[in-house]
Amino acid sequence: MRYAVRNLIRLKARSFLMFIIVFAILFLSMFGAMVVGLCEDNRERFYGPLDGTVYVTNEDYEPYLTYHAAITMCEDAKVITDISAIKEYTAIFEDLTYIGYDKFQRARYMGETANESGKVNYVKGISIVGVTDMAILEEVYSGNLTMTDGTMITKADNHESHNKIIISEELAKANGLSIGDAMILDMPSLYRTEFDVRFDAETDTQDADHYVYVIGGIFQNSIDNTANVSVPWEVNANRVYVPIQTLVDIANCERIQTLYHYTTIEVAGKIFSRHGALNAHPVVIPDRLYFHLSNTREIGNLCEEINGLGFHEPIVLTEYISDSASSPSARLSETISIILLGIGCVGFVIFGLAILFNMKARHKELAILVALGKNRRAVTISFFIEILLIAMVAVLLSGISLLLMTHMLALPITNYLYSAEISAKFNDITSDMILFGNITGNDTAIRIANMAYLFNTYALPSFLLVFAATLALMILIYLFVRIYVNKINALSDVGGKE
Repeated sequence: MRYAVRNLIRLKARSFLMFIIVFAILFLSMFGAMVVGLCEDNRERFYGPLDGTVYVTNEDYEPYLTYHAAITMCEDAKVITDISAIKEYTAIFEDLTYIGYDKFQRARYMGETANESGKVNYVKGISIVGVTDMAILEEVYSGNLTMTDGTMITKADNHESHNKIIISEELAKANGLSIGDAMILDMPSLYRTEFDVRFDAETDTQDADHYVYVIGGIFQNSIDNTANVSVPWEVNANRVYVPIQTLVDIANCERIQTLYHYTTIEVAGKIFSRHGALNAHPVVIPDRLYFHLSNTREIGNLCEEINGLGFHEPIVLTEYISDSASSPSARLSETISIILLGIGCVGFVIFGLAILFNMKARHKELAILVALGKNRRAVTISFFIEILLIAMVAVLLSGISLLLMTHMLALPITNYLYSAEISAKFNDITSDMILFGNITGNDTAIRIANMAYLFNTYALPSFLLVFAATLALMILIYLFVRIYVNKINALSDVGGKE
């Protein structure tokens, strides 16, 4: 080690040149990787994480395939790697008052008691959204929905059919709810209209119509749309999220199946038989269903295979098309990725040549060490330590520089990308109009101003990626130096020129 340090000091001009080369390569690579991360996050805020999937519909492009069927296909078809699904119902939760009660009212049905204005409150007021993973929701990846307590629904929650429910801050405060509290869902309300729910309430056997959810997260939606909707379940604060698998469990339970196939009711002391008490067959057909494919070129073959199973209607696999592939963020990400690859390849060549020239210049010195009886492996390690020390210092200073640049430029880069995306989507809005001020929204601005968030999300992953590449490069350099030293002929090379 001492010999290596002494040589670095002795050959300080050559050592400094090597350092500059390594530092430039590493810093540009780290900074480029950080910008790619910013680009990908910005693209996802506009277009979501569903690229590379196909949308499953019938020939009229309407939802058709059940969630259970999709799961079965995902398990059996090698080309399907995953599925994403969303299903929305309007529902009743017992002992829960929806936001906007007494504000959203409808015309009364015959036999109902109305208020002075002739209106009545809606019975159903909560929108229950079943998801495979909340990350696929537009309100989540756009940054409008953020968690204030607990966690979002994940693939693991859905896979395990956890009775987890995510509710809004407004709904929690209005009803005195918190994490761990139970919410009781009126199960038949998922399938019955407002009219049916109103008049069947007194005749149903309530004890068997419940499903208990436990609050696992509380969210805040930055958009208050109360003034822009006409029914309570469209209010953002009245939307709750559950694993879609729990809705499948409810659909398949004995009580719901019995209500669909056959039931008896008592009205005015008389027993009436009625087929199909529910309005539709209680199976979960997602409003949006996506297959994630390992090879999108297999869409045609997969579609043919699925239709060969014998569905009542042909299944259509429509390639999921979004503007994300040609968006400014995606284009910049692709460009920088290509540049990063170029920097890596060219940098490796330049660094390798610099090492080769350095060894050529010090060939006599290396030959003398071998001629004096020093082990060739020891000579290799000594020379390699010089390169390793230079690389370690360069990595450290590159990481520090990256952290500073991330802190200084993350928000301006995000603002620029955000404005470019808006300009690309709306031709009548220019980037110049949007670039004034913070256009990414308060949540994004607060996160990007947080050094811990920047470090964990952008700087650290970029640093680790380049650090791992540097380690791999060091292994190759060690092998190169060892091969070079092993080829030295001590007797004939001692007389060479330095």
